[in-house]
Amino acid sequence: MEFGDVFTIRLLTARPVVVAAAPESVEELLEADPTTAHAGEARRGILPFADPRSVFGGDEAAHRAARGHVSPTLSRQAVDEHREEMTAIAARHAAELPRGRPFRLLERVRDVTDEIFVRLVLGVREEPLARRLIESVRDMLRTPGNPPLTLPGPGDGLVGALGQKLFERRQAPALAALTEAVGDRDRAEELMSLLMAAQEPPAIALAWLLDRLGRDEERAAAFRDQPEGHQADAVVKETLRLRPPASAALRRLTAPRRVGGHDLPAGVDVMVPSTLLHRDRRGFADPDEFRPERWLDDAPPQAPFFPFGGGARRCVGEHLAHAEIATVIPAFLAAGRLRPLAREPEPMVQRATVLVPKRGLLARLD
Repeated sequence: MEFGDVFTIRLLTARPVVVAAAPESVEELLEADPTTAHAGEARRGILPFADPRSVFGGDEAAHRAARGHVSPTLSRQAVDEHREEMTAIAARHAAELPRGRPFRLLERVRDVTDEIFVRLVLGVREEPLARRLIESVRDMLRTPGNPPLTLPGPGDGLVGALGQKLFERRQAPALAALTEAVGDRDRAEELMSLLMAAQEPPAIALAWLLDRLGRDEERAAAFRDQPEGHQADAVVKETLRLRPPASAALRRLTAPRRVGGHDLPAGVDVMVPSTLLHRDRRGFADPDEFRPERWLDDAPPQAPFFPFGGGARRCVGEHLAHAEIATVIPAFLAAGRLRPLAREPEPMVQRATVLVPKRGLLARLD
């Protein structure tokens, strides 16, 4: 790498971050004792509105408590019980896709994941309330374009104060609906961070998968027929390797630690970048090539691959994400011939902690 395996970057509205792109950094940080490497604190530096009591923004006891609240509803067993309803939701949205004219895949897939989360994860069954919550979440999270910026918030001066007020205004309808749904304001605020953080990555992953499969009719047909077979799994892994929804794993050190051969002091924010490590030539032959077959070889890659993070902070929604892949993708592929408009996959743009397709993945259904 041009700057070596360990270097520092400076972001517009966040403190400097040490980037640790040595392969051993993944285990050194993701498997670290969570009392000495805080993920929530580091994330709040990028997303200042994340609730410190939430799964996404909390640490230690707060994180364990929040994870304990949501883990039962996101367990493999609980998610699998909703497979039939997920399929029905996905099929309804697929049937509503416009035909013969361009649309943005990411927007359409977000609509599906929002509804799945509200109806099946949060369990909001009352139709008017469910619809109000789905629409308010969509309005809160959608922004025109994809500005490659961290979010300003408390501590960022006038820009941060304005950002805080704007966020509170956009969040208010969703927070009111969520409070009504769960019956507790504090619980709603805790869930809001999870909802905001948990929805974007799976929607991005689904959109990239559809874009990739839209470029290969043979793979698309195989995926539609066996969405949880070995071939489909290899396509999913290779897509997430090249287009990871989360740009990096973040940790704020609470004690000195040696990372990637460098001694780092307490208080430093460290980033383990999936964008670099997933394309590291030391671990992946022809790293920029889309080759799902690499995951089917007798000796598949043993290089760092962490689309769902790792350690105590491994994504609590991983089972939900896999279930959405197995239900939403086949439903959209069954709706017709999906054709990406761009000749090559769109560039990725950094937005806060996620990587989004620059134009939302323009496509057409014939």
